[in-house]
Amino acid sequence: MFSFLILITAGLSCRKSNYIPPLTPVTPLTPTLPDSLLNWNVVSTLSGTALSDIWFTSASKGFALGDKIYQTLDGGSSWAEVPNASGTNHFFNLFFVNTQVGFAQGFSQMATTVDGGDSWTVKSLPTTTGYTIFFANPSVGFFGDVGGLEKTTDAGNSWVTNFSDAGIQKNYYPYFLNSDTGFVATGSGKCAATSDGGQTWQIRTTNLPANQIPQIYNQLFFLDRNTGFYACPTGVMKTSDGGQSWQNVLLDSVDGIAINTINVIKFVDRYNGYYKGLSAIYKSLDGGQTWSLNCKLGSDKFIGMYFLDIHTGWACTDKGRILRIQQ
Repeated sequence: MFSFLILITAGLSCRKSNYIPPLTPVTPLTPTLPDSLLNWNVVSTLSGTALSDIWFTSASKGFALGDKIYQTLDGGSSWAEVPNASGTNHFFNLFFVNTQVGFAQGFSQMATTVDGGDSWTVKSLPTTTGYTIFFANPSVGFFGDVGGLEKTTDAGNSWVTNFSDAGIQKNYYPYFLNSDTGFVATGSGKCAATSDGGQTWQIRTTNLPANQIPQIYNQLFFLDRNTGFYACPTGVMKTSDGGQSWQNVLLDSVDGIAINTINVIKFVDRYNGYYKGLSAIYKSLDGGQTWSLNCKLGSDKFIGMYFLDIHTGWACTDKGRILRIQQ
């Protein structure tokens, strides 16, 4: 869904779900700006912990990633470190395929759970630059690094390159409707589709916005074979023809300059969706055609976001805050 990003020499880099605590310069003269939370509430804070992703498997049970894997059993009001999760430090992407089977990803490792998050097993990834993850079912999954899109058919025990766009290093952002039908966007601006689990790919477009720095975290989301969305540094783009053409439906920039390095999009049905940039969450009620501001942070940064259904969602921040919307 999802998935941390880092601030490096060029500025804020990727995180989301992809994260190492930021190195943003702080000056005593910088004012603390107020939040505009609207229908959201801060339900808890993990002090001193920069959070990188959040996921809920029910209205009460959820998980958050920071320096450890944390779990809540009361909807996010209180959190505790998962006791049987040694070796899961600084993972930054969460992905559950059902209430029992889930995955947590780092740059070079992936942790898996088959008991609803009570215990986790760490496996090595064949990379040191893994940024994104997506599982179509408990066995078939994908991760993207700067060299290509990798696929597993045995829950992460082995991986093979599934798609690679030759040229400069870039990130890969996958989304699959099932184990056969899927899409991938690349940091160089390409979108490709497959109907056979990645054995063959068809380039749909080469005109998506290209990342200015490699560590950007973007996200694809498809409702069906035709209708999809791409959360990228400039906001949200939408396709109605399977990725062949895209239109800007939300511009989230300052004076035309892309400012978002951690971009997440979730739809709970065909009409209701949410997009998260770095400091704001927007909501759509009409299938992504129009968007309205749903929450804005002052001096903090949104990192992860998850919606259980149309009424209930959560977000986590760089300063360890957990926000919840219930409407």
